Amino acid sequence: MADRTVARFAASTELVHGPGTLGRLGAEVQRLGGTRVLLVSDQGLARAGVTSRVADQLTDAGLPLECHLDVPLDPTFDDVDRVVAAARGHRADTVVSVGSGSVLAAGRGAAVAATHDGPSAELGGVDRAIRPPLLSICVPTTAGSGGEVSRQATITDPSGHKSGIQGRGVAARLAILDAELLLSVPRRQAVASGVDALTHALEAYVSRRATPLTDALALSSFETIFRDLPAAVAEPRVEVLDRLLLASTMANLACGNAGLGLVHGLNKGITYLFHTGRYPVLSYGDLHSVLLPWVNRFNAPAAPERYARLARLMGVEGGLDDLAVAEEGTRRLEAWLAALGAPRRLPWSDCPPDDLDLVVGDVHGRAMARDNPRASGAEDLRELVISSIAGW
Repeated sequence: MADRTVARFAASTELVHGPGTLGRLGAEVQRLGGTRVLLVSDQGLARAGVTSRVADQLTDAGLPLECHLDVPLDPTFDDVDRVVAAARGHRADTVVSVGSGSVLAAGRGAAVAATHDGPSAELGGVDRAIRPPLLSICVPTTAGSGGEVSRQATITDPSGHKSGIQGRGVAARLAILDAELLLSVPRRQAVASGVDALTHALEAYVSRRATPLTDALALSSFETIFRDLPAAVAEPRVEVLDRLLLASTMANLACGNAGLGLVHGLNKGITYLFHTGRYPVLSYGDLHSVLLPWVNRFNAPAAPERYARLARLMGVEGGLDDLAVAEEGTRRLEAWLAALGAPRRLPWSDCPPDDLDLVVGDVHGRAMARDNPRASGAEDLRELVISSIAGW
């Protein structure tokens, strides 16, 4: 579907994949030249004992270690600056980030900002020239964000809008994909993370910048997540989680190169409204569950053969035309989301016109709107938000 004469693909992060590969962490740090490590994570993983398992791998390898375990959900640039201060205080040359997408973004952002002067917010923007970062290693504990291979560290700016630091230097040097770390993920988080990964794959496949390389990654990951997520949340088993974790990584490699669409675009503006304190909050992945069926129906007329291909991966059969197959696929997706217990609507009574305009304005001009398969006007975007309040 690429409509440009030049296609690009980059994969900057080395992967070590397989159950039990956390045991290689200390040796991998040393192989890549790391000598002093800052471990970045959150309090939930500290209470669950995950960070102590990671710390043991590093100290057993004789690596001087400091821990920063206070990364919140949706970290701000101030949170990144606190990680930078910890890294500098320890004289760390390596940042090991262990957790979900929020932790991985904060750790990767700090690895970049630590080699620069001034606050991390000054690095916010698109593909700014940056100095070589500290050695950055990611250990994901959810199959969702794919942040372990992302070239974008999504950070919340002082106004409450999603921003971040972008560029090849933001990608981790190495990611360790150990599905054993996912065994204790709560069901609600596992569902939201899985839907996030599925959305990465879907939006990459229908993007205007899709290429044969991104299609291969997107289709394979979409099929795996659709097939395996229900079983994984019902009865977590390492062999199933291993497939999901790799599929999540593949989905991010796909969307990191092909781009995303209106599900992610609308998510950003709606998330900003959460920060005003006037609206009940849904997690990032739960927002995708609400938006995805509406955006699919909006987009399908512009890319019926693509949406039909996804529908057939979900088991839709018959000799219907592509648009009819795509619609049946969206119904199949709604049933799948409902069976997982994903939310069907925004938990709001309404959204005043000024706030609708704010969401619409946030989407316009973003790459997510340009890469979406169907062009959208302000009224289209308003209607998508209003539909999401009503629910599917």
